[in-house]
Amino acid sequence: MKETAERRRLRRLACMLTVHYRVAERWHPGAVLDLSPTGCRLRIGEDLKNRAPVQLRFEAPLRDGSRAASLDVAAVVMWCRQDGLSRRAGMRFTDSPVGLDEILAAIGEA
Repeated sequence: MKETAERRRLRRLACMLTVHYRVAERWHPGAVLDLSPTGCRLRIGEDLKNRAPVQLRFEAPLRDGSRAASLDVAAVVMWCRQDGLSRRAGMRFTDSPVGLDEILAAIGEA
């Protein structure tokens, strides 16, 4: 029997971060559900086409409840699926964004 479990090169950390994503000229709100150095999974309100370029802007909450500076990351849509009333989308970062290690560290320590 062939194993069907998905295998990732890098572990993704579960999280709940606020994100805004831009397709063409419009920004839309969403949530980051998990995050790794190479990509993330979002909960969003619209269907996105596979391989569409997007700009992501997200923040990691600080321990005292304040907000960190936003981080912009270029990404491409790998998949997008209906999930109840919303959609989930897998994103692959197209570059290694500076500051992502700090966000991952903040999430891992929370």
